[in-house]
Amino acid sequence: MERLCPVHATPLESRGKLWHCEACAADYRVRGECADCGSELEKIAACGASNWWCNRCNELKSKTKVKTDLVRA
Repeated sequence: MERLCPVHATPLESRGKLWHCEACAADYRVRGECADCGSELEKIAACGASNWWCNRCNELKSKTKVKTDLVRA
């Protein structure tokens, strides 16, 4: 999946868990937000699968219900 810099709208380069923008020399991370309570989600990856966990709701969240955005790392 191609991600674009929120400042310059140029393609970002993947660097592990971070995304890097050459134009602004900044790194970004993907932040997930719970659609039910609005808190930041924790990304859990194991056995080739990745899921989102909400500590406030105390449950796994479907990828389709997670709002994601890029925030400066």
